[in-house]
Amino acid sequence: MMYPREEILRRLKMVSWDLPYTPEMLYSLLVGEVDIINGFTRQQLFMKIVNGFYWHHVRHIVPKESLPDALSEDVIRGLFPRDLRDKYRYVRSLL
Repeated sequence: MMYPREEILRRLKMVSWDLPYTPEMLYSLLVGEVDIINGFTRQQLFMKIVNGFYWHHVRHIVPKESLPDALSEDVIRGLFPRDLRDKYRYVRSLL
């Protein structure tokens, strides 16, 4: 079950402090209303979310049908530190 929209917006604001996009714009990208925002892709947003929150929160922020994309190898390769990559590869194997 996803967090309420307001909570997702609050969390998107937390991980997007260094981006010129509003949480509302990122929410549209997250839920698939738009595919890209000025060159910023959904994959890049997933990297920020997965890198910024524990799995417990990630699964409540990312729509259920998008979890495989959020845990794709391209996203996982963009995570830091290396231990985090290993952790999410393990999580992906459980799904």
